[in-house]
Amino acid sequence: MKLQLLTAVAATAIMALPSVAFADDAGWYVRGNIGYGASTDIDFTGDLVGDVEGEGNAAGSLGVGYDFGNNWRLELDGAQLWDDLGAISQASNTGADIRYTTAMLNAIYDFDTFGGWEPYVGAGIGIARSKISAEASSFGDLSNPSTPLNNPTCPNYNICGFNSNDNGVAWQLLAGLGYAISDKLTWDTQYRYLNVGELDFGGFGSNLGPGLVGPVGSNAALATADGAGAHMLMTGFRYKFGAKAKPVMYTCWDGSEIDNLANCPAEPPKVEYTTCWDGSQVEVGNACPVQMVTCWDGSEAEDVASCPTRPTVTCWDGSIAYDQASCPVQTRIQSLCAQEYRQDIIYYEFNKGQSAETRQKIQDILDTDQYCAVGSITVVGHTDSSGSAAYNQGLSERRAADVRQELVRQGVNAEIITSQGKGETELFIDTGDGVKEALNRRTEVLIRLNETGVVN
Repeated sequence: MKLQLLTAVAATAIMALPSVAFADDAGWYVRGNIGYGASTDIDFTGDLVGDVEGEGNAAGSLGVGYDFGNNWRLELDGAQLWDDLGAISQASNTGADIRYTTAMLNAIYDFDTFGGWEPYVGAGIGIARSKISAEASSFGDLSNPSTPLNNPTCPNYNICGFNSNDNGVAWQLLAGLGYAISDKLTWDTQYRYLNVGELDFGGFGSNLGPGLVGPVGSNAALATADGAGAHMLMTGFRYKFGAKAKPVMYTCWDGSEIDNLANCPAEPPKVEYTTCWDGSQVEVGNACPVQMVTCWDGSEAEDVASCPTRPTVTCWDGSIAYDQASCPVQTRIQSLCAQEYRQDIIYYEFNKGQSAETRQKIQDILDTDQYCAVGSITVVGHTDSSGSAAYNQGLSERRAADVRQELVRQGVNAEIITSQGKGETELFIDTGDGVKEALNRRTEVLIRLNETGVVN
């Protein structure tokens, strides 16, 4: 029955081979491993009773297999372990050992490599030849040696001995780790658990006394070993025949990998972009969006000249203003025209080109221009150090341009106004690079008077 089961399993594996997809790097290999193994705990029943624990010994394995190149391998494997089992149930005058010799068909799955390391798992089924040697004796009343004595490990005789083989179907589980030393040679370390099932073995039993043990007066003895198997840890090498060297791969401009740079896909022509006033980017040669200006009534136009005419009022001093609230106060006018230079500062929210303070500050400038002899107005935009230097330069220029446009829109002579951007080059507070600082986000308006005192 055991042989029929093994034959059926092997036939199924062979029939499945045509359906396996073979890869270009498929091929045959041989493997050899040596290491250490220990038998599992075994329980004896029948004419030998007790339990044993394996003490461990050298183990070895040889295999020949086929790598299908798609993570799967199939191999024939032979292994051997001779293990001293020690005393039976720790009783004196007892001892046992066992030797496993196996021939297995293994199916193995290799996981993807991790920097040359390749873990794998597998399972196998086959035939195991197990040889057991065991003996137990107990002598007490030598005056009557034919009287059976109470020997817990050999309950039916004074002495019993076993030295026989049992063949049967066995199975095993494998887990291992390979390291590719070269395209052909792999360092292979594996753990395997072997299960040989239940073993039946025979021997002899005798109630004769010391020195009288032998075929004469002996009876056939039978025993069963349950739970027989082994744990083995081995290392060695695996050599693959006909393995091809892996081609050197190159990375193309688009991130794809190929074995010949000449076969990379054609790289499309590079497109250059320019940054517009609103931060958007367009291809070089294309027009940026039109920058709209806000008129005095809140409407938007392409330029100040396109804004509707703003109504005016005549102030107490005969000057013209846009509303009564904008008319100058005499004491305030004197203060405006008292010094040759005057500076106003407009602050901004982060990454904004316009400020809510602009109109309020410009009204003061308009008063100065109306009642004082203004010679020139210099508008300088600044940013903090957050963001790239190129972007900050453009942002500072947009801030200065916004103030200049509002001055012109409000009626200040454009010829006396100059504007420029300093970007992050002249920080009010030296914060270092990459820092958002509100006091550095500003536009400075410097007014120079040709003469001091109120202009009549």
